[in-house]
Amino acid sequence: DDDDDDDEDDDDEEKDEDENKEVADNESTESAPPKEEGEVTLAERCDKFMIPWIGCIQEHRNVYSLISNAFYQKDYIDPLEDTIPDSRRTLFDKNDAHISERGGYVMKYNGVEIDLGNWREHIEADADDGNNANNFEEEEDVVVPTPPPMEEPHLINAYAKFQLTEPSGSGQPIEVAYIKDQKGRLLGFDSFTKRENEGGDSNTKKAEEEDAGVDESETTTSPSSANAANAGECTFHIVPNETTSIVAYAIYRGEKKENEDGGSSR
Repeated sequence: DDDDDDDEDDDDEEKDEDENKEVADNESTESAPPKEEGEVTLAERCDKFMIPWIGCIQEHRNVYSLISNAFYQKDYIDPLEDTIPDSRRTLFDKNDAHISERGGYVMKYNGVEIDLGNWREHIEADADDGNNANNFEEEEDVVVPTPPPMEEPHLINAYAKFQLTEPSGSGQPIEVAYIKDQKGRLLGFDSFTKRENEGGDSNTKKAEEEDAGVDESETTTSPSSANAANAGECTFHIVPNETTSIVAYAIYRGEKKENEDGGSSR
């Protein structure tokens, strides 16, 4: 009888072990279902759309440049510009001593320098080809021909070099610089964040030089070098037969007044 009882106990234990094993197998199957043959992963589904998109950007860089400018104008530039009251808006002072440099295609103001050298080369090339290129200073009633579908627009790069601190001498840093055409369309912008990150804080640099025992007279730079170090270049584009004039803007951060809410003013 004792032997029969022992056999029954062994059978019960084996049955319990089999049931536990079956439950564990079911849980494992539910938590990690096997991948079916031919199933597409998320990365593969993303590549299906992303790779053609990247190829399209590389093939139509100018089109995407126009699309990007239109997006950032609506999403960033115009809303920021609208927050600045008229009382805080001023004009760049013209520097008459330099406006004739490079035949008038480099214009210098107190705080910004505009280089239209590439536009000059475009006009000269058209003149050599016998084409009648429109002057940049013409009125805006220009008949713009409709390009054929999928034609890459012709854009000419130009450059505007902005002073990175407020030109009046307040020392406030620039927030964003941008160029618009005669119709208020954004042609290019730059916030110079990469330059700021690479350059670091001037007070920090001075402290590091003092700690290293560097004589201040040895680190003195010429005025031209100092101006170059305090300038950031913004690339923008001119659309031939469409752009007739440009306006350069710079928004500088200002000090917050006692009666103003929120962050610093511009």
